[in-house]
Amino acid sequence: MRPVSVGFDGSAESLAAAAWAGREAELRGVPLRVLHVLHILDAQPGAARPGPSAEQEWAESRLEVAREQLTEAHPELRVDVDRVTEPPVRALVDAARDAEVLVLGSRELGTVQGFLLGPVSLAVATHAPRPVVVVHEPPNGGGAVVLGLGPARPYDPLLAFAFEAAAARGAVLRIVRVADGEPAAGEQEQRGGSALAEVLRPWREQMPAVEVDEWLTTGSAAQHLLEAAAQAALLVVGRREHRHPLGVALGPVAHAALHHAPCPVAVVPLG
Repeated sequence: MRPVSVGFDGSAESLAAAAWAGREAELRGVPLRVLHVLHILDAQPGAARPGPSAEQEWAESRLEVAREQLTEAHPELRVDVDRVTEPPVRALVDAARDAEVLVLGSRELGTVQGFLLGPVSLAVATHAPRPVVVVHEPPNGGGAVVLGLGPARPYDPLLAFAFEAAAARGAVLRIVRVADGEPAAGEQEQRGGSALAEVLRPWREQMPAVEVDEWLTTGSAAQHLLEAAAQAALLVVGRREHRHPLGVALGPVAHAALHHAPCPVAVVPLG
């Protein structure tokens, strides 16, 4: 049984991520694995930090706070703690291999749709072999599960994750599919709708209790997804590795979602 894993360093963002991960583990009926990172994951540049021993004591005290909150909210949940001493990116990517999902925190900048996704969280979301959820602090509560589908396949990893997330929450699954070209109309729109219906048919049959709301549109995929995610419980996007002069980078839609969506964002690798 794969656990839900969460990166924890004692920050407010990691406390929010742990709270979200605890609920997710309970919804999935799996244990929660807390990866206690002994180095602050994504500290703000120039922020004052205590010395090594004081930092460790502080992190341990925050870990106890997280444990108490998780026990109070989910008394039946099994919580395991692993201390991480190796570099955070490597440790978290390795941990993701054995997780149902890996959960990380992100800091709000205080501006409209503005979040700070630090280099560790971004690197892990780019390279992890399993789905990664980035949680902003504080996370949004209810709403639909929003799934972004682009023109390229495969869709199965995304649909599996999104349908399961919606089913676990009893939430509407809102699927936003952005087609290429000019605004869809007439025959073009009908063809796109028929193709999407055919893709969704086996999933609807497998999970008939999930209410599905289909949006077929054109234009900026990132803009449409951010609009749909404004009141969402979770935004789900796919990840294809894009080669960049400085290394592997996320695609533009996943990048925009992680940096600007107001709800938790799940990045699902597509192989």
